[in-house]
Amino acid sequence: MSGYPLQIWAGIDVFLAVAEAGSFTRAANQLGVSVSFVSRQLSMLEEHLGTRLLSRTTRRVDLTEAGARFETNCRRLIADRDEALRDVSTVSDELRGPLRITCSIAFGERMVVPVLNRFVSEHPGISVDIDLSNTVVDIVANGFDIAIRTGHITDNRLASHHITSRTLHMCASPDYLSRRGEPEAVEDLDRHVCLLGTSREWQLRVANRSVSYRPQGRWRCNNGFGVLDAAERGLGICQLPDFYVRDALADGRLVEVLPTCRPDAQKVWGVYANTTRKTRMINILLGELEGHLARPELI
Repeated sequence: MSGYPLQIWAGIDVFLAVAEAGSFTRAANQLGVSVSFVSRQLSMLEEHLGTRLLSRTTRRVDLTEAGARFETNCRRLIADRDEALRDVSTVSDELRGPLRITCSIAFGERMVVPVLNRFVSEHPGISVDIDLSNTVVDIVANGFDIAIRTGHITDNRLASHHITSRTLHMCASPDYLSRRGEPEAVEDLDRHVCLLGTSREWQLRVANRSVSYRPQGRWRCNNGFGVLDAAERGLGICQLPDFYVRDALADGRLVEVLPTCRPDAQKVWGVYANTTRKTRMINILLGELEGHLARPELI
């Protein structure tokens, strides 16, 4: 793109602001410039490119087909530019800049946040914004750098890095099993008290295939630590990820039930937008997460 006038580069920043805001006025407010400046920059950009990037109505501004392709390419371009500027802004190897991360609440509290806190303490040039939520957000639209997610990633806008795996365990207290007996097959669960969490189905593996079991019970809580407490008090059988029950299994407060039916481990991914180059900061953080989560006893 050598030889392009400087106004075109300024127009790209304005175009991206309008594309994100969906309005000339909101984009102008975000950029701290006038609406007429925004309009003028976009007109110059479209005239130079010889195509319309935006479809304007009295109520909103939408991207044309060409505008949508141009936005994707420009976001990658701007990310590379910003990374290049960060790379030369200091003579040291210090990591700098903002970092936004989203993760589910319980896994984030127990496993991810301690690693992030250690990472930030080691790199004082980083500012971090951690959003713990069980809502799966659009990280591209909401401006997150990394999301921590389980399962299969189907969004083709996202790239992923395998950082760890988690396993589901069915557990009960020794007191409960001494009173009610230990189930020997999945169908025996029908005669037991099942402690229900957020999932309506328990994942199991029977005869080398994955099956789902729909537990019935008079007790339910949408919080994993609440389920854990009920199981430890002998109220019934639960199924929880390993990061909840690891300590209780190790010291005997809980006993694993039907261990031969334990489902396959679920992969946990660090997910980031594939429209941008994986920055050095993201790359290092994903490595830190992978290394520390491989040894959860040290977290």
